[in-house]
Amino acid sequence: MIKSVKKALVALACASAASSALAAFPEKPIRIVVPYAAGGGVDALTRPLAKELGALLGQSVVVENKPSANGQVGMSDVARSAADGYTLVINSAAYAIGPAFYPNLPYDTVNDFAPVTIVAANPLMLVASTKFKAESISDMIQMGKENDLVNFAAPGISGVHYLAAELMASVAGVKWTSIPYKGAGGAFPDLISGEVDVMFDNPGSSLPLVQSGRLKLIATTGLKRTAVTPDTPTVSETLPGFDASNWFVLSAPANTPKDVIEKLNEAVRTAMKSDLMKEILDRNGIETIVNSPEEAAAFVQAEIDKWGKVVSDNKLSVE
Repeated sequence: MIKSVKKALVALACASAASSALAAFPEKPIRIVVPYAAGGGVDALTRPLAKELGALLGQSVVVENKPSANGQVGMSDVARSAADGYTLVINSAAYAIGPAFYPNLPYDTVNDFAPVTIVAANPLMLVASTKFKAESISDMIQMGKENDLVNFAAPGISGVHYLAAELMASVAGVKWTSIPYKGAGGAFPDLISGEVDVMFDNPGSSLPLVQSGRLKLIATTGLKRTAVTPDTPTVSETLPGFDASNWFVLSAPANTPKDVIEKLNEAVRTAMKSDLMKEILDRNGIETIVNSPEEAAAFVQAEIDKWGKVVSDNKLSVE
């Protein structure tokens, strides 16, 4: 009887200590690693989010850029960090695409990280030169079937924009010619001049060029039309089920306490409702997601499987 009481008291003390630790979290600044250079899309989302999280959590939330090829340095840093919630990483869809192109990554995307949430996502925009004769997905497919050359600008050879083009060609049963570029910035002059025909890009950078008349918008890649371009059809309206989005995931090292993950999840949920975040998201055609940690993990696995199949079926590589 005495031993039972002692065990109960110990268990109660441990539960109380864990509760106190969670109530105190965070007790020091939090570091969010952006595995890319400052000024890019991931960085542009992370900095205002960090500001909002800092105000909500009562501690500084510091953004640290660790740029490298495909984000491997930043991801590796977080994978090796203490699993206490004080070191996090935000990445894009590259988080799930990397394993398909780089089977020998210095970390395991699934087993070395604990997703906090999918923060947000945006469909891509299929933009074209104003000189390009196709006006729709159906026109492009017909061109492909008639062996009429369609040049696709590929901003990066291992990103979601490149893979979206490969997926669309595969589903449509046609072939495009991919022209590699280091990024969308380098491709835009050739797209505007008509040196290349079309490109998948993010709304934030391509929509201003469409609105100014320098490019035309053919389609978007979500399963539903976007609020910013409601009159523009989706690719899925021609190729049912087609879906290719860029998304942003906040993750902690694996084995981070579940209660800490949940507290971070709730903070992100609140932060994304702020006027600052709403303004940024609306301006860039990005939609808030903020799902549960379990839903985020399932989504990441589904994206790994999806894009891995595209890479495998089309025998793609970064070489």
